[in-house]
Amino acid sequence: MCYAFVVQTLKNKREKRNRLLSALKNRSRTFKFMLSGFPEGFLPRDLTLLVQRSLADVCEHLARLEPEDPSHMNDYQHVSAKMTESQRQAKPAKSTPLENPQQINDVKKCLEELNKFVHTLEAKKTVSPPQSAHYRQQIKDVVLKLTVDSYALQGSKAKHHGKTRLAAHYYELALNLMLREGTAGRYDAQISQFKTILQQLKQELAKEQHAKNPTASASKEKPEEMSSEWENYTETDSSWKKKNIYD
Repeated sequence: MCYAFVVQTLKNKREKRNRLLSALKNRSRTFKFMLSGFPEGFLPRDLTLLVQRSLADVCEHLARLEPEDPSHMNDYQHVSAKMTESQRQAKPAKSTPLENPQQINDVKKCLEELNKFVHTLEAKKTVSPPQSAHYRQQIKDVVLKLTVDSYALQGSKAKHHGKTRLAAHYYELALNLMLREGTAGRYDAQISQFKTILQQLKQELAKEQHAKNPTASASKEKPEEMSSEWENYTETDSSWKKKNIYD
């Protein structure tokens, strides 16, 4: 009976250890996905440090559980160096606009995972409610930038294909969003740029309409449907579901 008890206890410990290893490795992959999915300068410094610090903790835990695997300590040293580099940054790196739909989709997935993680930290009381609110506001700001870049990409694509009305529609959406939701001064350069583009498009549209039959309809130029979660992100916080995917 003692032998059976010892065997069962050891089996339970192995299973528990394996579950913990699996959960930690899943978290590691998720954090790495976040860090590699965001373009340089796209994510605010505080959010970057949050992900880097969380990944470092996971790598350190994995290194203790599997000391025979050198990759965990290598990952820990790499992310620690990146974290030190992020902490030394006096000002945020210049962010470049997203340039293709696949990149936008990748960043969207990263933001969804990051938002879930912040809610999880708050639920576990790892971060205080004010800290969590700060992180969520920063994520919301990044969502705004993502949406603006998405509209600009669709507008540029429509303009390239000669769909002037559709292009103007997208640039107007982006412009109105920045004016309504953007932090004062943050989007001044982009607002000025989009106003110039929109003015040019409206001039082109006026010329096209003058050259066409006045009864011709441009109704065929319908914008592609945008995800309601991203287009209406400012209307309610319920779009950010508090789904816990972490142990």
